[in-house]
Amino acid sequence: MLSARGLARRHAAPLLFLLLWKLGIRVRPPHFLGFSYVALVYGTWFTCAWGVFMWMLVWSQQGLDFLGVALRSGGAGAAFGLMMAWFYMRERREFGLPPWESFSGDEQTG
Repeated sequence: MLSARGLARRHAAPLLFLLLWKLGIRVRPPHFLGFSYVALVYGTWFTCAWGVFMWMLVWSQQGLDFLGVALRSGGAGAAFGLMMAWFYMRERREFGLPPWESFSGDEQTG
């Protein structure tokens, strides 16, 4: 349904959501989630990934303490989560996607 409206497959089923679906976690595609939920999911994922990545490559050698790591990665995660939520909200409007509840049960799988 999303590709029929011109939405690229990688936008309709991004890697993070493909992983969640493969793990058996039934979650709506990101275009059909609320702004806050998308910001929380992407922000949390990015906070963890960025924090570990930066700790291994830079911050451990700089002697940065846990609070510094948490604040920096949390700030980056919050910014990333808000940007992704804005992106999906914009695409939902741009492609005129209907509410999730308007789909039949078999179309609601990831």
